[in-house]
Amino acid sequence: MPFWKLNFVQTLFPGGYDSGEVVGDKISNISIFDSELRLKGAFSFKGKLIIKGSLEGTIAGENLIIAEEGIVIAEINAENVTIGGRFEGYITALNEVVILSTGICHGNISCKSLVVETGGLLNGDIRCTKDLNSESEKEPLSAEREGLN
Repeated sequence: MPFWKLNFVQTLFPGGYDSGEVVGDKISNISIFDSELRLKGAFSFKGKLIIKGSLEGTIAGENLIIAEEGIVIAEINAENVTIGGRFEGYITALNEVVILSTGICHGNISCKSLVVETGGLLNGDIRCTKDLNSESEKEPLSAEREGLN
């Protein structure tokens, strides 16, 4: 890898970078909404989106990261969502939602996997399923038990 690209990656990710985003001489799609950016509207993206500013609206894409200084009020449809800042709204994640120790989440979440680090705050309705399209997993266990009585 050329020196300038390695230096660029080290500048963006000083703690290390081993998530497979750098492939050969290419860096995959990484978009950053910086801390001074305030946006409203509908957004879609490919790759990784890091939000350090504030965003209000709808978001659709692959890997969304709300940084510690980020504030998001939105309806999110993504493969993976990581919350290190403040979030309010609805999340549908095809895979995983992670709430970091600095994260605050108020809203509804549907996902396959949910991780809340110690110190992270989560208030809302949660639905974790193996398959988000599976009707049998959408029915609460209490409803199944009522049918047995």
